[in-house]
Amino acid sequence: MNTAILIVAHGSRDKSAQAEFKKLAGNYRRRHPGWKIAHAFLELAEPSIPQALESLAVSSDEMIVLPLFLFAAKHVRQHIPEILAAFRKNHPKVKVRLAKPLGADGKLLDILDQRLRLTSRK
Repeated sequence: MNTAILIVAHGSRDKSAQAEFKKLAGNYRRRHPGWKIAHAFLELAEPSIPQALESLAVSSDEMIVLPLFLFAAKHVRQHIPEILAAFRKNHPKVKVRLAKPLGADGKLLDILDQRLRLTSRK
């Protein structure tokens, strides 16, 4: 299978927030050279999820969507699956899977501790 990874963020009108997300996606791309990795925004910025899916579908027969969301709230449980369902109707031969959001992973607790330490030093 020719698999692509799509990292999805909520999106923001703030250009610096968009740039920060694009930088994170670029760093992930560099971490995994040889993988086909793209990024998209749920709303408020481009590329949108449908735009990115269409672009990836040209050269991929499988896609894994990684939501860069903390919890499985409405966007992850409803909005993104609706977008993926619409895409599947038009591309029935492309397998699309949605990964779980970040959730309450213990590594996030380590990041919280790190942020606390850095803030306490100021």
